[in-house]
Amino acid sequence: MPDAPEYTPRSVYTLEPHADLVTAENGYIPIEAIAERVYGKPYSSLRGCQRDDEHIGNDSVKLYELTSDGDYLQALGDLDGAEIYLGWDSRTGESAFKTGVTELDYWLSIRVADENTPATVGANPPATQDLENAVFEDRFFADRAFSPSLRLVLADLIRRGELPRGDYLFRHWW
Repeated sequence: MPDAPEYTPRSVYTLEPHADLVTAENGYIPIEAIAERVYGKPYSSLRGCQRDDEHIGNDSVKLYELTSDGDYLQALGDLDGAEIYLGWDSRTGESAFKTGVTELDYWLSIRVADENTPATVGANPPATQDLENAVFEDRFFADRAFSPSLRLVLADLIRRGELPRGDYLFRHWW
């Protein structure tokens, strides 16, 4: 990508949710800013990280290993896989899945209401509800309903040439 920043080669990059603390040289990468530039939509790295590890909270650290070919190619395969787990459906006693759409495309289809588009789904839809093309009242509820895995987003950004190949440390703090 011609306008992608040049990063100093490192073995571990730190994902920083606060973009004003980041320079291309210090090894910190503003994941929300890059994701928004690439996908045209704000991305909640905390929610994405919680998809990978549901117990992660404030003041947490998680390492995403994407240096090896095996880990990187596995993440890309998972990203491009066409099955999204929607949750356990207690009515049927089975897991619910959405097929035929990637996690990124599913996430990008979810929108926030504006003056031209009314909300089509409540703030707290059931876990098994298919939210493709859903419109939420505000971004908080949209982010909470579905954010793609941070590991998969990182793999896609590496594939697109937006991020260097390496391992990524997610630090979440307030």
